[in-house]
Amino acid sequence: MKDLGPTSQILDIKISRDRTNEKLWLSQESYIEKVLDKFNMGKAKPVSSPLGSHLKLSSKQSPSKAEYIAITETSKELLWMKKFLQELGLQQEMYLLYCDSQSSIHLSKNPTFHSRSKHIDVRYHWIRDALEIKLFCVEKIHTDENGSDMMTKPIPTENLQVCRKQAGLVEPLT
Repeated sequence: MKDLGPTSQILDIKISRDRTNEKLWLSQESYIEKVLDKFNMGKAKPVSSPLGSHLKLSSKQSPSKAEYIAITETSKELLWMKKFLQELGLQQEMYLLYCDSQSSIHLSKNPTFHSRSKHIDVRYHWIRDALEIKLFCVEKIHTDENGSDMMTKPIPTENLQVCRKQAGLVEPLT
């Protein structure tokens, strides 16, 4: 094996570095151009958001059920991370899990079964026990402060720029 030095491209991802400012840029421009050319879309006009923010991608699951399942799955990962860091000897505080769905938060904090929760698989109700024994806490986050929205739903360009800044992402190199 031999050291080829710093890489500038891997798997069609261009890598640019600014080591003094500790910044890294990843660009898939060449890959995207290849895909567009492959499907004869190389001359298509770009749009800021291909799907209107008023459109829903799926109507099969109710939003509160999907959010509730997401809270449960995320809390499992959070618990794993907490235990892992404890094994490394790092002191852990109370973990805080943010959710933008008030109905899902209420559903996760309410240990009784009712008509709204009877259709949700029992394995997702694990979060109720975890909250009861205070493994972590779930709090509401306002949509305007939720940087993860850019990964889960179509949002207007202005909101995308805010989410990008919240996530610590910078403008691409030109």
